[in-house]
Amino acid sequence: MSTKLILTTILLSWASIVSAQEQTVIRVTGTVTDPVSNSPILANVFYEKLPYYDDMGTSNTDKSNGVYELYMIENEKYIINVKADGYKPISEEFEVKDQGIGLIEKNFKMEPDAMHEKFTLDNLMFSRGKAGISEESNQELDEFAAWLDERPNVIVQLEGHTDFQGNADANMQLSEERVLAVKDYLVSKGVKKNRIQTKAFGGTEPLTRERTPEARAKNRRVEVRIIQQ
Repeated sequence: MSTKLILTTILLSWASIVSAQEQTVIRVTGTVTDPVSNSPILANVFYEKLPYYDDMGTSNTDKSNGVYELYMIENEKYIINVKADGYKPISEEFEVKDQGIGLIEKNFKMEPDAMHEKFTLDNLMFSRGKAGISEESNQELDEFAAWLDERPNVIVQLEGHTDFQGNADANMQLSEERVLAVKDYLVSKGVKKNRIQTKAFGGTEPLTRERTPEARAKNRRVEVRIIQQ
């Protein structure tokens, strides 16, 4: 190898080292939370530098507050992937633009995936303080049974809730009796027992803390969570 070629190689290598030393590393941090409850999510946040994927890193969120922390090179573009059990993955491009403080805050809201989505049986009504299903509820339950019949692989969990007022143990018992009553009705319409799970919450997860009759009625509900498709 000629002296000129050796010298050129050394100079190029030195230039690369200087260029790398001049790169500014920025701290990127934020939270990963549920969009409805705002509760923290235990998730994995992974990044790769574009366009050659020649720099990458990962961080798991703190399960107590959903906070993650990463370090990326200023003015570079990355793709960030966020994954968590029970939620739809997030993948988005991100350019590291510092505002002069060496810190960027980037928060993520993760949507539940289809296997964990839930909905409320809005027209389901019970006798006051009892588990008996009113006749006005039959149409909605019949439609739900038909919906399940059209989707033979779906498994659901019925989640019973009462208002938060009153005796906690009695509320828990009542919510359990109500979801079992709904399950029995659906089974009577031909839905297999092993496709319906139940869980009682009593008054532990009210939608509102207001004490009006309308608010209390809103808290008394049965929600359907899809746990398998």
